[in-house]
Amino acid sequence: MLSQRIISSIVLLVIFVSFYFFLDPIFFGGLVIFIGGFLLFELSKILKIKGISALFYWVLATLPILTYFYYYLSYSSSFFNSLLVQYDTFLIHQIYDSYILIFAPFTLFFWFLIVPIDIFYKKISSNPLIKVFYGLIYITPMLLSLLFFFYGDKDFLIILLLMIWFADIGAYFVGKNFGSIKIAKKISPGKTFEGLLGGFVCNIIFVFFWFSYLNLSLIEGFLLAFLVTALSLYGDIYESFLKRMAKIKDSSSLIPGHGGFLDRLDSFCPTIPILYITFGYLYI
Repeated sequence: MLSQRIISSIVLLVIFVSFYFFLDPIFFGGLVIFIGGFLLFELSKILKIKGISALFYWVLATLPILTYFYYYLSYSSSFFNSLLVQYDTFLIHQIYDSYILIFAPFTLFFWFLIVPIDIFYKKISSNPLIKVFYGLIYITPMLLSLLFFFYGDKDFLIILLLMIWFADIGAYFVGKNFGSIKIAKKISPGKTFEGLLGGFVCNIIFVFFWFSYLNLSLIEGFLLAFLVTALSLYGDIYESFLKRMAKIKDSSSLIPGHGGFLDRLDSFCPTIPILYITFGYLYI
């Protein structure tokens, strides 16, 4: 089991580094969409979406992503190289602004109202009429924000990704060795306040060394560390809740030793879009 986890981690890391740093940016966009398909598939299985509901689920979730990627492909091709200025203007005013106006309210509404209500009352994600929209409001904003960050400033994005991973690593090791106060005992018994603090401290240290590069003040860096750590844990807990409701351990078995893609990227689902709304549109 451990060997499987190590091998899978190495393979995934090599793929990520290759697509992120060495290949044409268009390939990273394709990778995001490819993985997004697995995320949507796993979520549909967790929520038990079938039949005509599955059709609506997939159309609603994928249409915004494919539309954005189509425009990127069109305007970034060699034929349009002379129109890059117009392309940048188009992205800012037609896509990014539209995202903020349309998706941002739904994203904030979902994570700060719908999710807490669902966790406490266990009624929303099981509702046949509502869960059809879950791909659109749970997965799609994360994928779009990831693309926006990458094509806007990939250096800023890699910092955020490292912070999410540091939050997870710090929480795991501190929680495993010192954790005693449970955050959500019935949902995810392994999550503790000590672990949360450990992840936060890791990110504070990380930000201390990088805040000048990020063009942030120390206060803004402190806020960023807090947001990344808290939102990462929040996303992890909600996916655990959905799996518990579905009575399954992993979102799938697609990644040997790790479970599914959603198990590995659950922290991204609230963190990336909310950080894009909070910081990305201001700094990129």
